[in-house]
Amino acid sequence: MDRWITTSEASARLGVKRGTLYSYVSRGVLTSRRMPGQAESLFDRAEVDSLAAAKHDGRRAGDRLLRFRAVATRVSTISDDRLLLRGTDITDICATMDFTAAARFVLDVDAPVPPPPVDLSAVEQVPVERRIPLTVALIAANDPLRADRTDAAARVLGVLPVLANVVPEIDLAHPWVDLLVTMLIDNGLAASTTAARVAASARAGVFDSLLAGYAALSGPLHGGAPASAYSLVEAVRGGVDVDRALADAVVDGRLPGFGHVIYGGDDPRATIVLDRLRADRPESTALAAAEVIIARAGRPVNVDLASAVVALELGLGPRAGEVLFQYGRTVGMAAHVVEEYGEAPLRWRGSNTGQGRQA
Repeated sequence: MDRWITTSEASARLGVKRGTLYSYVSRGVLTSRRMPGQAESLFDRAEVDSLAAAKHDGRRAGDRLLRFRAVATRVSTISDDRLLLRGTDITDICATMDFTAAARFVLDVDAPVPPPPVDLSAVEQVPVERRIPLTVALIAANDPLRADRTDAAARVLGVLPVLANVVPEIDLAHPWVDLLVTMLIDNGLAASTTAARVAASARAGVFDSLLAGYAALSGPLHGGAPASAYSLVEAVRGGVDVDRALADAVVDGRLPGFGHVIYGGDDPRATIVLDRLRADRPESTALAAAEVIIARAGRPVNVDLASAVVALELGLGPRAGEVLFQYGRTVGMAAHVVEEYGEAPLRWRGSNTGQGRQA
């Protein structure tokens, strides 16, 4: 049903009367259907958006802005502080699947398609948090099927072992790490997934679309956030007074590891990971430091704090959280890219309030 919108919605998006809308149907420009119990006809949303983009191309730039309400996704849903991937609660996914199984489930593929052979010798020369994006860039540059959208999900599934191999410092098979990257597969229309979808809307190849997502992910308020949480937990574990550490950690009113724009309470992903650590290693010094911080902060915890505790306890280094974010979110971004390929192209277009021209 996400594909279909009502007559009223279609009229509003196109800025036309109902009679004009039905004339489009009679001329074969739009497709409509009737459903039992539905008062209005239903219209194909992708067709309406595509026609709206064409109609609005000659209007002022502000009229060409497509709002996020036009984006429907089945990849993940967040409701009442619950995260569902493909309609399944993340708690159930973690209870029944490891990361590989969850990746197949979210990408909706069974068999991977191996990537083309690529010389990755340059990858080991860059910092660990830059290796996955560089690897994907090299694969994209050497991929003879770069612009081919066929089997995009299976091709990304085939790349995951390659990405794991370029970060040998991190044991991605460790149960805590596997759990964490599963948590990070997707979390709604975040900056990274939206960036990847924008590229896919322009019909960039799947690997190039992933690069757009990695760029957004690299920001300190997104994929880089676990590093700040790592510094906070490390400071308290090292003996810094918790009040001093909290004061030093706040940037622009944000406390790393706490709060989330989507969740009103604790991030369910953080709850799952921290509960696992409490059960597996109750004597963890990193966990103990985090507990002190949580008690003093008095704010809802997010997954960045859980990521920091895992990285500290396993000795993975301060930027490991960003790497794990990249690795897990590769699956979610790819699922969004494939979904976007089924939508009207070029459906994101910003407004220009100045006097200059838009390309």
